[in-house]
Amino acid sequence: MPKPAGYLINYSDGAAGPPGIAYDYIMAGNGLFIHCFNDLLAATINIAPTVVRGLEPLTDCIILTKGKIPSSFLDMALSVAFANPGREAYLAVAWEDGYHLKIPDQTGEPGSVKYAVMSNTILDIHTHGALPPFFSSDDNADEQGFRLSLVIGSLLAESEEILVRIGIYGYYADVEIGEVFE
Repeated sequence: MPKPAGYLINYSDGAAGPPGIAYDYIMAGNGLFIHCFNDLLAATINIAPTVVRGLEPLTDCIILTKGKIPSSFLDMALSVAFANPGREAYLAVAWEDGYHLKIPDQTGEPGSVKYAVMSNTILDIHTHGALPPFFSSDDNADEQGFRLSLVIGSLLAESEEILVRIGIYGYYADVEIGEVFE
């Protein structure tokens, strides 16, 4: 019977072991990694760095299988953020025969936003208004699936700040903005 998680070991000729149907843990020469993929995204991230002698190292890797998201979507998200910097907002980039920027029904407050979950979301975007960008414990609790997340903050400062990360079932890694947007 297939199991949700696979457990693989990274040898010189590749990873070996029984794969899972949801994700795989991979022991490599430089630590424990988690690997996951679906129709929109593939990612491998180091979740426990350490030295394991005799195994081949891996590197973190993020691939948007439909291509990078158009940078104009980030510009539009920034416009929404600056339209009301005193209130948090949520946007989603979803795939439906192409990337689409969606703004679901939501209630934004100065320190939180409640929103309707969107299907086929590859990137969650939320704003922090004047506060600097960070991923809160609420964000960690909400982001237990497999997708990218972006937070925009410091909207009243000289220039806004943006953080991006990948989430793989409760494990997170920072991502460079250029890995996500054209």
